Amino acid sequence: MNDVIGSILPLSLGVALSPFPVIMIVLLLGSARPRVNGLAFLGGWVAGLAVIVSVLTFAFDLLDGTGSDPGPVAGVLRILLGAFLLVMAARKFTKRFVKNDAGPLPRWMASASSYSPRRSVVMGLTLSAANPKNFAITAAAGVAIGAAALEPGAEIWAMLAYIVLASLTVLVPVTAYLVAPRKVAVPLRAVMEWLQVNHSVMTGLLLVVFGFILIGNGIGSF
Repeated sequence: MNDVIGSILPLSLGVALSPFPVIMIVLLLGSARPRVNGLAFLGGWVAGLAVIVSVLTFAFDLLDGTGSDPGPVAGVLRILLGAFLLVMAARKFTKRFVKNDAGPLPRWMASASSYSPRRSVVMGLTLSAANPKNFAITAAAGVAIGAAALEPGAEIWAMLAYIVLASLTVLVPVTAYLVAPRKVAVPLRAVMEWLQVNHSVMTGLLLVVFGFILIGNGIGSF
């Protein structure tokens, strides 16, 4: 269990530090229905992570149940996911050189002030489950949990730990807003403005780091 937690901790950090969910949650907390939209986005975000990590975990449980060795399969998947992240990093840095991050927000973000709770849920699902970087890292977490020899109860605790840690940068702003909305408005806006300017560099560095981590873990699985 300790080895699994050690494996998923850095992966959860990679998802938690994704800039777009942070920007989106700040925009939603400034919308016409901040509390409802913030909680709806958080629910969609958590649901997306839960689906991916649980599907990969239980898939490896089934593989282990057939008597096959999950180690090589896990290794190949980790290497492929790591290589995918490195390709994404290269594309991210290339775009950074062509076009600066600073500028107006994308239309789907700029319209957040008029979001309904349903659309907030959908956006949370999209940014957690449909975002390629977050999908790849969360899938790697599911591989790490499913490939380990854990009891079902321990697997559930490991998945919950990953989901909570990967959701901290969404969970903390929502909780802080619910407790003290006026006090957190200014610092949240400052964080969003910094991320709006620097998100490509930040995301690119995360992709490089976690790409090599996954490839190294994949090689070690053989």
